[in-house]
Amino acid sequence: MIPDSEARAGLSVLPPIASQEQFSNLIGVTKATVRGFVETDALPHVKIGRQRFINIVKLVDDLKAGKTTFSRGDYQHG
Repeated sequence: MIPDSEARAGLSVLPPIASQEQFSNLIGVTKATVRGFVETDALPHVKIGRQRFINIVKLVDDLKAGKTTFSRGDYQHG
């Protein structure tokens, strides 16, 4: 098990955004799974050009604030 201080240190080196492929590799799921999370607005994301990237800053902020469940529509863009 990784001590909390080491886990926090690891978060500080994450980029502000990650491609869906990068994020899928980071959390150990398929790219299709991450694409589904993005399409259902279950993960925070930003659109740059034609691609959607995971908003790592928002995700980490929400995790630090105690968010533990990520559901359809949580990050619906208005």
